[in-house]
Amino acid sequence: MRFHCRTLLPFLFAVPAMLLSDTAAAAQARVKVVSSLPNLGSIASAVAGDRIDLTVIASGAQDAHFVDPKPSFIVKLRKADLLLVNGLDLEIGWVPPLTQGARTGRLLVGGAGYIDCSAGIRVVEIPLSLSRTEGDVHPYGNPHYLTDPLNAEIVSGTIAEALRRADPAGAQAYEDGRRAFVRQLHEALFGQDLVDLAGGAKLSREAFAGTLDAFLDGTSIGGAPLRAHLGGWLGRMQGVRGKAVVTYHKDYSYFADRFGIRVVDFVEPKPGISPSAKHLEDLVTRLMVGDVPVILTRPYVEHRSTDYLAERTGVGVLTLPIEVGGAPEATDYFRLFDHATDQIVRALTGGRPSARR
Repeated sequence: MRFHCRTLLPFLFAVPAMLLSDTAAAAQARVKVVSSLPNLGSIASAVAGDRIDLTVIASGAQDAHFVDPKPSFIVKLRKADLLLVNGLDLEIGWVPPLTQGARTGRLLVGGAGYIDCSAGIRVVEIPLSLSRTEGDVHPYGNPHYLTDPLNAEIVSGTIAEALRRADPAGAQAYEDGRRAFVRQLHEALFGQDLVDLAGGAKLSREAFAGTLDAFLDGTSIGGAPLRAHLGGWLGRMQGVRGKAVVTYHKDYSYFADRFGIRVVDFVEPKPGISPSAKHLEDLVTRLMVGDVPVILTRPYVEHRSTDYLAERTGVGVLTLPIEVGGAPEATDYFRLFDHATDQIVRALTGGRPSARR
């Protein structure tokens, strides 16, 4: 069968056009996701890959309580399919002005695209009563739940379900992404050897139930307790369990519970309240006891107080991010905890933390 050039030419010109059209359609088909915070964006990116067009509002070097609601974010929200928020009133000062300005019903509280990622989290420090004299108290409890990396397993499920609803055609891709993220999370937290032996799901259940230690010590393989195979972030932190720290703000409660360190005091006398001279002197007295090797603080809070405490007591100050991007090393959610656990172990065992201010 013979083809004439005049027959082939229209087809040859049409092929690139069709390819470009398919590429444009694929790009247009991406779910447009706006994340309030970098940690949520990092988890969403891990679950969804290139099926989403992601915008993150706050940077890792910003205080999540205080973010400027710029008009450019309102433009992004008007086009968004999903808005991922930390919830528990962490963003109460800036997310509502953005969503109200966008005038997009699906992204308002209760809308199909408004995704509160605190759903399913076991929240700590829920106040019994509310009073302005207690400082910036969060009425629904401590909102910094992603400082416990195991909570990211719950959040990844929340995000994957939201993506499946927004993009049913990608349901299997999102489930595969979630499973891969959770597997990587388990291996990073418990170590690959232990996950291979006991199963990540079993270890996760025990950890959430608070019975992981009993399980590791009471279960043996080859005559040795499973604890001998513990690695990852938990394994790295084993040598500093029970160690005491002072933190600037109440943002390490979940981290401390997961990794077994003790937060014995705070630089802020109450959340959001700057320390008085008397409070600083009380902290000097407390630190001089000698059982607190380090003060943990964040990049964006004032450092006059922690510098003063360090000068008076000799206790080191470690400045760590709690969000992706808050330090050059914290390029994603996993590297955030690689960096944090490494630096905290160094600081609590007498090493000089490289993140020290």
